[in-house]
Amino acid sequence: MFFLFLFILGLLLGSFLSVLIYRLHTGETGIILGRSFCPHCNHRLSAKDLVPLISYLIQGGKCRYCKKKIPWHYPVLELSTGLVFVTMALSGFQPLTLFLFFSLVLVFIFFYDFLYLEIPDEIMLPSIFIALVSTFYPTTVSFTNGLLGAVIISVFFLLQILISKGRWLGGGDLRIGAFIGFILGWKLILVALFMAYLIGAIISLTLIATRRLNRKSMIAFGPFLVLGTFIALFWGETMINWYLNLIFIY
Repeated sequence: MFFLFLFILGLLLGSFLSVLIYRLHTGETGIILGRSFCPHCNHRLSAKDLVPLISYLIQGGKCRYCKKKIPWHYPVLELSTGLVFVTMALSGFQPLTLFLFFSLVLVFIFFYDFLYLEIPDEIMLPSIFIALVSTFYPTTVSFTNGLLGAVIISVFFLLQILISKGRWLGGGDLRIGAFIGFILGWKLILVALFMAYLIGAIISLTLIATRRLNRKSMIAFGPFLVLGTFIALFWGETMINWYLNLIFIY
């Protein structure tokens, strides 16, 4: 029952993230309390139009009023948040509320950067501060460990920004790095970086090979960092132990 509650909570907060992402990007007022409306016909949506995931399925992925397609990322974001919430609880992260918050920020980063190739400071700067403060909690990484993780990834990204003059990475990636560095610590940040670049390379090369992208196309790196972070959180320690055992065997 508890996991069902977390899944439903994730769906609800994922729906909220969808609204937050849209309104932050468009600069609309009433980000928290404003009424929702269809982005195509501007018809105000009723409560039955806003049930996470269910409304999308019942309406066949279309607006009930103008019949235009609802963007795919709305149900995917809601479902992703629900599944991540349950996975966080199953993995035993404590305090759970804090890690659910981290999950929300990571999901936000994934979709906002994927859609708009940028990350708003209104979200990232407070999140970095909370991640920093969280290092003083006994069940998270220590302050020294978190600070070292943030410094390692920030310096690594800053060097790339300076060398490429901002062509490879941007300031948003630097802030994402600081955020996940405080969460993961220096060991797991290495796992997250490795997986982010590995996944990014595989997907980018696949898109280029299928001619959906060319070598000059811009692609958001934030989503790969988020995927790398989740992999590091859930399986990072296992991956490190496996690698160390492999080294010592040979």
